[in-house]
Amino acid sequence: MHIIKYTQDLKEHCIEIFKSNMPKFFDPQELQIFEHFLIDGIDEYYYVVFEDQELLACGGIFLDHKTDQAGLSWGMVHSKYHGRGIGKYFTEYRLQLLKKIYPEKTYSIETSQHTAGFYEKMGFITEHVFTDGFGKGIDKYLMEMKP
Repeated sequence: MHIIKYTQDLKEHCIEIFKSNMPKFFDPQELQIFEHFLIDGIDEYYYVVFEDQELLACGGIFLDHKTDQAGLSWGMVHSKYHGRGIGKYFTEYRLQLLKKIYPEKTYSIETSQHTAGFYEKMGFITEHVFTDGFGKGIDKYLMEMKP
C-alpha cells in the first residue's frame, strides 16, 4: 500500500468509496456535503491509499482555527476492502501526521456508532453522542484524543 496526496482527478474514485459505504456508514444526504468538500474544502492534508493501482481509501486531517482543535476528516475505506487492516494502517498514518504537524493540539473526530469502537482502540474517547446525528439510524459520536 502507498499513500499519496489527493488530487481533483481522484474525485470520482473518492465518491465511489463514499457510495460503497452508504447507507450503513454514511447517510445519502451526506454525499452532497462530501462532494462539496472534495471540490472546495480540501486543504493540503487529504490523502488516498492505493494498492496495485486500485484506490482503497481516502481521508485527511484538519486544523479548526475557531476551536484550535485538529483531527481526522472524511476517512473511509471502500466497503469491499473492510476488515483487511487498511483503516488501521491509514488512521495510524494520519495520527502520526497530526502529531508531527500539530503536536500540542487536542484531536477530534466525528464518527458513527459503527466505527466509534475502532477509534476508541486508536485512543479516542467519546465526548458526546447525538442520536440520528448524521441521519436516521446513524448516530453522531464526537470523540477526542488529548495530546
